Amino acid sequence: MRSRKQKLLSKKLHDYQNGKLSLPERTVIDKWFDGKLIDAHREAHESNIQDEGRANELFAAIKQAIEPEQKRSWRSTTWLKVACTILVLSGLTLLYNKQQSNETAKNQITWQTYSTAKGEVKKITLPDGTLIWMNAATQIRVNTDFKTSKARKLQMDFGEAFFQVQRDTLRPFSISTGHLLTTVLGTSFNIKSYPELKSYKVAVATGKVKVTYEDGNRRSVLSSGLVKDQILNFNLLTQKTKIKLQNVSEVTQWKSNRSLFFDELTLDQIAAELARQYNIVVKVSGLKKQTRTYTMQLDYQDLNATLQQIVLRTGISYQLANKVLTLKPGI
Repeated sequence: MRSRKQKLLSKKLHDYQNGKLSLPERTVIDKWFDGKLIDAHREAHESNIQDEGRANELFAAIKQAIEPEQKRSWRSTTWLKVACTILVLSGLTLLYNKQQSNETAKNQITWQTYSTAKGEVKKITLPDGTLIWMNAATQIRVNTDFKTSKARKLQMDFGEAFFQVQRDTLRPFSISTGHLLTTVLGTSFNIKSYPELKSYKVAVATGKVKVTYEDGNRRSVLSSGLVKDQILNFNLLTQKTKIKLQNVSEVTQWKSNRSLFFDELTLDQIAAELARQYNIVVKVSGLKKQTRTYTMQLDYQDLNATLQQIVLRTGISYQLANKVLTLKPGI
């Protein structure tokens, strides 16, 4: 059983915490806390009062409080100081966490992905009005803050695409593919970079295009200003750049009629192109690596008609069985 003193003291402390004590009693407790307990707030709760001597001392002080002393604001008491400290620390913690959360969200780039299957050509429109034609087996990612960011950024993971960029001199438009970065303000151009080609090709239809190579701290400008009918070819293996003049309309006809353009392709690369466009398995017979290249443009037709045209222009032969096409090098 708790003594009368303990019950009274517990009630007084409870009233003290809730601001219900008379001014004299509150003043006595304030002084007692200041003089006797450094960590008074830790021991104020009744369950923490275990020292009988301290309890008796505080009880006596409260009982003998006869006259009111100088008024002391409740805000200056130990309990309010503790409460304010907790609130300040909590507020700082919340502010810090919010800032960290905002910083993380700011630094975390998210993308919307567009892709095409084998044998598919797709046209998409970006929020700024830019048009993109995507050839077969292509993947492009667009930054989700594309419409509001200071720079319009895209990632072209692989494939071929024709870009008709809406002009905006205040917001440059850039496409990253591996270590290659193509930047424009408003123009139209074609990018081709399939894995088996081991190259990065940019063909300009209108305007001007800048191409740079970036790898860590290494940065080099491959072309500060490609213009109409110029094609840049960067060899990923040799790291060499070649720029040539050519009628770019030949390169970009695929977006309207799906025509095939083989530009200095080996037989293995032609096989990969046929596999993409016709969604079939294509193999090249023979163990010897083919180094000879072929250049030709073919209208899109059914597979057999296309193969006949390739045979006439290259001298190769082929075998087609069970949706598996085998190309055989000529003698």
